[in-house]
Amino acid sequence: MTETGHTGAYIRGAYTGTPNRVSKLLKKQKGICPQCKQHFTPEDLIEVDHIIPKSKGGKDTYNNLQALHRHCHDVKSKNDYLYDWLDNGYKWKDDVLTVPMTRD
Repeated sequence: MTETGHTGAYIRGAYTGTPNRVSKLLKKQKGICPQCKQHFTPEDLIEVDHIIPKSKGGKDTYNNLQALHRHCHDVKSKNDYLYDWLDNGYKWKDDVLTVPMTRD
């Protein structure tokens, strides 16, 4: 399911005029799209994305969700099949996605 919304106005810690789940994600992300690193504007269409797709073992929890611009979501989704998250050391522990440590 895709959830979309406009950013609306930011008032006292809440994005008014947006679905609750989108508003929470925008607040967590400080109003920035993690894909393109640009701030959301009131005119933007926003979609909720599973960081690790459900088809690849991703969960439907806030820790695995992010708000993306619609066009950024299209690009990410188109390339999701190229990367197998769980085969690259990422693991779920207590509904939190853990990232493998790397050494240079």
